[in-house]
Amino acid sequence: MIPSLLVGIALVMIFAWTMGLRERSRLAALGEARAEGGLDAASGSGSGSGGSAGGSGWWRAGRGAPATPRGGLITMAPALVRAETAAVSTLGTTMLDPDRETLRPRMIWFNLGLTIVVLALLIMDQLPLAYVFMVGAAIALIANFRDLKHQGERIAAHAPSVVGVVSMVLAAGVLIGVLNGTGMVSAMSAWLVTIIPDALGPGLAVITGVLSIPMTFFMSNDAFYYGMLPVLAESAANYGIDPVEMARASITGQPVHLQSPLVPAILLLVSLADVNLGDHHRKVLWRAVLVSLAMLAVGVLTAVIPI
Repeated sequence: MIPSLLVGIALVMIFAWTMGLRERSRLAALGEARAEGGLDAASGSGSGSGGSAGGSGWWRAGRGAPATPRGGLITMAPALVRAETAAVSTLGTTMLDPDRETLRPRMIWFNLGLTIVVLALLIMDQLPLAYVFMVGAAIALIANFRDLKHQGERIAAHAPSVVGVVSMVLAAGVLIGVLNGTGMVSAMSAWLVTIIPDALGPGLAVITGVLSIPMTFFMSNDAFYYGMLPVLAESAANYGIDPVEMARASITGQPVHLQSPLVPAILLLVSLADVNLGDHHRKVLWRAVLVSLAMLAVGVLTAVIPI
């Protein structure tokens, strides 16, 4: 599956590049509109009586508009103002201030070492992950903020995002529990096997790859790979398809799975970036589907997924 993974990575890079170019064009258009508004306001203010700022240019620009080097006032359309305000608001909540009070330049090597130790413990998987995070966070908090008041302020500053993410993760866990506990996953697996025509049996690996895209989005990986895939693999064995080939096809849906609200990582990502999950899906989800389909197609072309 290495060729499929390389193609998927290449597509992600291409999408990132095109989105960056599009954002650059949007920002350029924003600057041009601002410059044109400044020239219009400057000419309008000069046409008034005595060329004073109290002429027609003042009323076109509105009170509080910034002045241009010519002495005119910038005219900005309401949509332009809203776009700029939204951009500034997003940057203000997600961009780190280089002069913030919480900066600890003298603790950089200690914090780096602590981060490496925590990551090593997570990779070794010898201790419960929750304990590793809790102890690491406690050590970082005590080492960087010696005062109890400042420690409380740091906890309070991050509490809203933590509570929101934890609530969404708990809700996702409840949904997964309902799907598994009620037997819905097993029923869906049996139903999928029965609706696949016998004529399509030799292509069951490709069908599994296509099904993995929506199924891993709407259910957890455990539910799909432990509940649904074994049933599909057992049916595929009747057509001479090896379980390993079915497993290869099933992982092509992972780019879409990682956008699922059942994945805690994506909930943490949108919370820290101050982005609405629906807006994120509108931008990313269809691109993730294309990446999954491209990986599946490359797997078929390289004969690691039978058809």
